[in-house]
Amino acid sequence: MDNSNYGQAPAQKRVERYDVISNINDMIETLRAASGVPFSSNCAVDRNEMIASLEELKNHLPASIAQSNDIVVRAQEIITTAREKSKKIIDDANRQYASKVNDHEITRGARDEADNILAAAENQADELRKSAHIYVKQLLTDANNTLSESIAKIQTNLSEIDTTIDSM
Repeated sequence: MDNSNYGQAPAQKRVERYDVISNINDMIETLRAASGVPFSSNCAVDRNEMIASLEELKNHLPASIAQSNDIVVRAQEIITTAREKSKKIIDDANRQYASKVNDHEITRGARDEADNILAAAENQADELRKSAHIYVKQLLTDANNTLSESIAKIQTNLSEIDTTIDSM
């Protein structure tokens, strides 16, 4: 019985990480090495290769970018729901008001009640809208911060690459 591996962790699989900067560097080098078009700053590159590189880059962007689109859609759903609830509450108040118009005393009470219901509905709708906007603002702020950090990292790496290229 071989005890040479006793107490050692099993061999772990090596997982390669996607390197965004490396991909960008490859695309930059492809563009630099591309054949120039005479009398212009244009160049000819392999379309399929460039599309594949860009798709790979897109597929490895942070999830927060895709989430920001979901956040906007969800915010629109929340606002739409708030508007529908507000309209339903106001419609219900109007129906109640119309049903009490027959009798003068009932009509006066109905007007007061309808005014209260409308004010409450408008307040509730305003609160729902405000809550939805606050929620969306927080989600978008978080997404913006994540994107800003990612952009800052990319810009830093590009500056480092430019410095390295300039020093060659």
